[in-house]
Amino acid sequence: MPAIYTKEWYEELKGLLNRNEEVAKNAPRGKFKALAELRGDTLSPYLADGKKLFFVVLLDDGKCTDYFEVQEPPPRKECDFIFEVPAAVFEGVAAGLVDPVEAGLKGTIKITGDMRILIKHAELVNVVNEIYAREVETTWPKGKPPYN
Repeated sequence: MPAIYTKEWYEELKGLLNRNEEVAKNAPRGKFKALAELRGDTLSPYLADGKKLFFVVLLDDGKCTDYFEVQEPPPRKECDFIFEVPAAVFEGVAAGLVDPVEAGLKGTIKITGDMRILIKHAELVNVVNEIYAREVETTWPKGKPPYN
């Protein structure tokens, strides 16, 4: 069971995404580059307040070809989607405690990109959420959400 935010954890998630038939069925066709910017907050024991983590996710016809952390984000104009997420919210999604659709609708997760694509493929968000919550076996060395 890999620990959250480790290379092994990203690889396990990528493998699960690529093996899941529902992901392939619900994902948009074409190539997409997404950037996730996680912002440290006062709740997360993994990412201190004011710190940031950046992840690039590359999708090609419903397959995740890469999912990796970068030290500096690529230029925003190179990304089809940008998700800005407080660390405790992301960790809550990974633990199956936070609904990412609801968090997006409430503005807790800030989304930049063509919303028509996201709306058209909304079921994909539910499938990915299920994978995070039910299939990725995450080790939480500093404690699992919810945090006090």
